[in-house]
Parts: sequence; structure tokens; C-alpha cells
Amino acid sequence: MSQRSVMIDSLLHGRDHDAWTLWEIANYLRLPTEGPFVVIAAEVRDVGYEALPEIESKLRSLDVFSAWRLLPDLQVGIAHVGSQHHLDKVLALLTRMATHRVGISAPFDELRDTPLGLHFAKVSLRGHAKATAKVSLFDGSMLATAAVSAPGVMVKSAAAALDGFGDLSDDEREMLFETFRVWLDNDASVRASADVLFVHPNTVRKRLHRIEQRAGRSLSRPRDVIELTLALEVHSRLM
Repeated sequence: MSQRSVMIDSLLHGRDHDAWTLWEIANYLRLPTEGPFVVIAAEVRDVGYEALPEIESKLRSLDVFSAWRLLPDLQVGIAHVGSQHHLDKVLALLTRMATHRVGISAPFDELRDTPLGLHFAKVSLRGHAKATAKVSLFDGSMLATAAVSAPGVMVKSAAAALDGFGDLSDDEREMLFETFRVWLDNDASVRASADVLFVHPNTVRKRLHRIEQRAGRSLSRPRDVIELTLALEVHSRLM
């Protein structure tokens, strides 16, 4: 294994580095010492094949410095995105290049946080919230972070919370879940939700009532709404 690969691995897997060592690693990898950074994880077709050929030089042409490592199942990169404009250019390039799924972490400021960035990139890569999109960016919200920070525990809790939906077909279950998400996104307005979903407001009311019955929760109780929201976030990302 080359020294470059060893250094990238040490960032990805969280070895305990002091500030001086992190500076030395960043300097060797030609990365800035201060963020924001993102971790990018791309599925590879077969062992030894790059998912994103020549990605480092292509990003460099966009004024984005990065360092990459090819693993048996993933091609992983640490990229410096100095602004939202740089991140947008990275997303556009990856969308053009991707033949398999690509996950991107939320931006983070310190290289010592790279292992967490790798975790979030993998979660974004393997989640099915938007399975039709090849490139998925982890949003870094408190809700999303809470949902994926302890995957084993959260999946068990979410499975229990959503058990009442288990006998439904996939399409019917997703219809109810999507109605709930739209209702949340529209400040619990039935009429606004109906407009987004192209259905009658009474249809939304009936669906929300079914959700309450199957979840065993009341959508008029904030605590119940929070728990159901978190359960669906876990479902969309991890289940």
C-alpha cells in the first residue's frame, strides 16, 4: 500500500491525530487544512474498477482539491468544497459521471471529522429515499443525523413504530408515508397538502386518519408527530 493510501485511510478510519499530524497529512495530500470538506462514496462495478475515472483531475479543473482511495466495493474521496458554488459544481459533475449510486456527506469543517463524513456518505449511498437518483447528498439536518447516528438501535425502534403498516402493499404504504411527509412539509395544512398531491382535501384527511389508526398515534399530539417523523426518516434512509 502506498503512503498516500495509508494517509487517506488514516483520515477515513479516524486514527487519533494531533493538529500537527493533520496538517502534515493535508499537506501531503494537497488538501487545504481547513474545511468545509465532504466525503464522497461511489459504488464500484467490480473490484479494481474505478466508479469515477479520473475524478481527482476533473475536480481539480473545477478548482476543487480532493484525495481518493479505491476500496473493494467503493471509491471514496475527501473533497474540499470552499463554497456552495463549489459544492454545486461537484454535484453536477458527479451526476454526469455516475453510472452507479454515489453518496455525499454533509459538509464538515475539520479533517478529524472525516470518519463521520464517511458514515453519512455511506448512509446516503445506501438509503432508498430517492432510489431513482444516482447521486444523493446527506442533508446534515438534526432529524437526519439523529436517524442514522445509531443505526442498529434506530432501525429496531422505527420497525416497532411502523409495525402497524406491515400488512399493506408497498405502494399503499408509501402512499400513506408520502402523504404524511407532504403534510409535514406544508405546516400540517390539509388543503395545501391536497394541492401538492393533486387530490381532494377529504382524501388527505382520510389518509391521515388511517395513519393515526395504524401507527397508534394522534397527529394532534406534537410528541406523536415527532416520533412518527423520526421513524419515517429512519425508514427512508436505513430500512
